[in-house]
Amino acid sequence: MMRFKDYFLNKITEILGTFFVLFIMLEFLYIIGNTFSVIFLIGIVVTGMTMMKYLMDWYRKKRYFDIIEKRVKDLNEPWLIAELLPVSYQIEDRIYQELLRKIGSSAIEEIHKMEDEQKEYEDYIEQWIHEVKTPITSIHLMLENRIQNNLELKRDLNIELSRIENDIDRALYYARSEQIYKDYLIQKLNIWKVLSRAVNKNRTVVMNSSVAVELKCDKDIYVYGDEKWLVFMITQVLLNAIKYKKEKDAKIIMSVKRENGKILLKILDNGKGIKKEELPRIFDKGFTGSNGRENEKSTGMGLYLVYKLCKKLDIDIKAESIYGEFTAIKFTFNIVR
Repeated sequence: MMRFKDYFLNKITEILGTFFVLFIMLEFLYIIGNTFSVIFLIGIVVTGMTMMKYLMDWYRKKRYFDIIEKRVKDLNEPWLIAELLPVSYQIEDRIYQELLRKIGSSAIEEIHKMEDEQKEYEDYIEQWIHEVKTPITSIHLMLENRIQNNLELKRDLNIELSRIENDIDRALYYARSEQIYKDYLIQKLNIWKVLSRAVNKNRTVVMNSSVAVELKCDKDIYVYGDEKWLVFMITQVLLNAIKYKKEKDAKIIMSVKRENGKILLKILDNGKGIKKEELPRIFDKGFTGSNGRENEKSTGMGLYLVYKLCKKLDIDIKAESIYGEFTAIKFTFNIVR
């Protein structure tokens, strides 16, 4: 916003020069014999016209920059401002606008180049992930068919393969998270079946961790969403709860209930819990907290991805915890019919 005080200080040299010239002119008029009243009247008129000229110039520029400021504020891509600048008949403004257009064009070209490079990288990551899943599936089959005698080895290998698959899935969903609309299918889902699928998918890890998983959900509750993405998000919370479980009598309870026209899914564990000062940061990218520092396998990406996807899918998410007692992750589905 252009204040008159700032405008005046910017023009002070020009204004002082104008009044100096006016003073010289009035002195000349007095020398050639004009009366004091005539000289005073001329001085007042010229001074008034000069001040009016500066006031009009200030108002025009203030209005011009107010329009620019409003358009920039409402613009999602500020580098396009040159195309939305108001018309000005000042030669300086037209030169500035032309320079801004050239800068904007260069910025847009750089942005398109970066977007193309990012898209190329994402396509490569997705292709690599799909290719690496093939040998993992083959290894699973080989374990089922060829290792019959050493059950302990078979179990351990299955657990490690499950962890690898989860890490690969996390990389895939992270690559897709910016363009979720390309891989998103909205449909009416039975939430009990979604929870069962998530538990089933991780049954090897669940069984080996000695954690009791309990489902408290009516089989007639439905939500709208994408099953694949929901299973992924629930899996991240489930594996997190297993990673930070208590040593004895570890338990995870997945409960679903209707509340104020919405569906509330709560995943509660009686594990290590989260310190009060760390709770607001658990959805931050790369945040592992004191629990994560004790576990070198922690990356701080799981809950970050869950939070990011929830925001894109219009699902509310929040966490509650008491350190040493429990952690609860709550999902609220806003669209229920």
